[in-house]
Amino acid sequence: MDKETELRLGIKSMLSQYDHYFTRAPHTRYWLVVVDNHFENCYSFFIYMQRLKAKLVKSYEIACFKRDKSLYKHYLASLKQHSNLNIEYRDTRHLICPDKYIQKDPIHGHGAIPTSAT
Repeated sequence: MDKETELRLGIKSMLSQYDHYFTRAPHTRYWLVVVDNHFENCYSFFIYMQRLKAKLVKSYEIACFKRDKSLYKHYLASLKQHSNLNIEYRDTRHLICPDKYIQKDPIHGHGAIPTSAT
């Protein structure tokens, strides 16, 4: 299979996944997240959703492909043409480390962090 056909099929698959998960459910917020993953040397596209007054956020990967800037531009342009959702961009080189002062994070299911005796 040539690269152009592979690209076209990849984009078609991504848009199909997008349409599958973007159900336009009432009282639900949707947004897209694009991750530049340096650990796995790839780009990943996700659709996120959160129901009104709910803490739970669901995410579904709609595309993952090798880190190639030209592929990235084609995928992103196709997604922007197909969708009007907000897009967040994330880069794994700039990960956020949890603060040592956080004692409890009920949203992510973390209980109190035990402190060492000094």
